[in-house]
Amino acid sequence: MPKYTRKNRPPRNRTGRSGADDCASIDDGVSTCSNISDATSIYDDCEIGFSTTNDIILSTDSLDEKLDMSIEGLRNKDLKTRESSLRTLQALFSQKYIYDLVSNRSENLIEHLITCLKKSNESEGQLAAIVTSLFIIQLGETNNEIFLKFHDIIMPILRDESKSPLLRKNYAKAIGIICFIACEDIPATLELMKTLEIIFSRSYLHNDGTIPIVNHDLQELHTAALSSWCLLISTMPNNIAHDLIRIYAPAKIPGLIESNNSDLRNQAGETVAVLYEIAREINSIFAEPPESLLITLEKKAHESAKYKGKKERRIQHATFREIHNSFEEGTSPEFDIKFGREILEITSWTSRLYYNIFSNLLAAGMNVHLKENGFLRSVFNLDDLETDDINQSKGNRFERHLAQKSAFKIRTQTLNKTRANKAIRSQYED
Repeated sequence: MPKYTRKNRPPRNRTGRSGADDCASIDDGVSTCSNISDATSIYDDCEIGFSTTNDIILSTDSLDEKLDMSIEGLRNKDLKTRESSLRTLQALFSQKYIYDLVSNRSENLIEHLITCLKKSNESEGQLAAIVTSLFIIQLGETNNEIFLKFHDIIMPILRDESKSPLLRKNYAKAIGIICFIACEDIPATLELMKTLEIIFSRSYLHNDGTIPIVNHDLQELHTAALSSWCLLISTMPNNIAHDLIRIYAPAKIPGLIESNNSDLRNQAGETVAVLYEIAREINSIFAEPPESLLITLEKKAHESAKYKGKKERRIQHATFREIHNSFEEGTSPEFDIKFGREILEITSWTSRLYYNIFSNLLAAGMNVHLKENGFLRSVFNLDDLETDDINQSKGNRFERHLAQKSAFKIRTQTLNKTRANKAIRSQYED
């Protein structure tokens, strides 16, 4: 297994302060952690009628055998057999970290997953999109060739408006994760972001400020496209991030906050928070939000429309109150994730975005991957496992916080240099 190093596209997250008091800070009784779990996942098994991965019992002794049987099952002509194999792969890849087994079979897996994605059958396609995302997380490596193989299959279906919005929703989420992990090509990433923006732009406010009429399934597609777009903007070099923030932060993305769909509304709010967080970190002149945006955020934080469900209102209030406070008081999301002897401290909107996306996909296996998956540990700035085990037995929380903050600063400085070089290379190539 390769030794993992910090990837060329650094997450702009900061690990630091404890979030132990978060639960007490939200009046509606919804902690930041519960807010994450309440959010609609486009990979929710129940949503698409699949049995949960926990129903599949995995024995460590038979992992390679189950993997081989499942890969073989993807070749079967019977749809139910292929779907059963995809469910088993979903369980394997989410509950276990098996890099060596997956890497040795990567060519076969890629070939068969592409075939399943190409069929674009709704139930099979959704499962294939989930498994493909998990497969890429297992590999955790930059590989433009793999990215292009999946890109060339997924994108025509994603753009095809005659296809099911539910299928396209899963493909939008999958291609975002594949690009985030496997693609180093900045122009290709920007092209993908433009395609995603074309999709969710259908929910932009009209020129006269009225809300467009969009059905629920398309709004869920727009939410998924916006989530992937937000994930990818966090990987952009500073100069490109600055231009994107100038275009989208003042009005376009904030306009989506007025959507009548709660998921799209909340995702738009969190995307706005990520954009301005990045703007502050790169010292952009667009780092200060307009007064109109602050008014909108405060309005959503206290909205009490009776036609909205109680749970929907609680989540909206908690989300937008936290976003509004981040502008008015300079606060950030803060909560701890404990796994084994380690603690992941989420202290920024970007790191919260990453945690939402990966935990929704990995579900109960998130803690396993946080402990063993080198790529995921690098995303959240977790130290090498051996070093971290030692640190957990030494020093108090404040000392760990200082050490993490110092390590992140060094990573960020190195990263900015790498991004700048990539941006210069791309300009010369053009």
